[in-house]
Amino acid sequence: MITLKCLECGLTTAYKGSEGDLCPRCLVRERRAVRLVMCSDGPSALSKGAIGRLRIHTSVDGPRHVVTLSGELDIASAQMLEATLADACDEGAREIVLEMAGIDFMDSMGLNAILRGQKLCEERRCTLNLTPARRAVQGVLESTGVLRRLPFRKAG
Repeated sequence: MITLKCLECGLTTAYKGSEGDLCPRCLVRERRAVRLVMCSDGPSALSKGAIGRLRIHTSVDGPRHVVTLSGELDIASAQMLEATLADACDEGAREIVLEMAGIDFMDSMGLNAILRGQKLCEERRCTLNLTPARRAVQGVLESTGVLRRLPFRKAG
């Protein structure tokens, strides 16, 4: 089933019958326009070879860790990304670059994993940077305001 979710307050509403793409709770309580994000409780059909799978490759160059992601960053794989970011911080990373170009699909749990990773990095005095993602995933990052919260850098 497809639903709309507010990543600020957690409101979830049915996609069908929704009157808009802004969170009504945040509009009333916070007087802020917060976009709702489409979520699904089923696997994506976008990438037949990687349904429900996330591949992570980490390379280390001194205090800089580059984490390259490919596949699907979703409810099934979000914890794996969080653990990878925590491990990099534990290993003394001062900068983590999250290479997003290989992500075929990302749901709200994947987005939350990135935001929790950012918080963890801030607590451990580490910088988390993202590289641009594919159009659909980049659209999620833009519409949810993540672009304003995290630094982006060119791939490479």
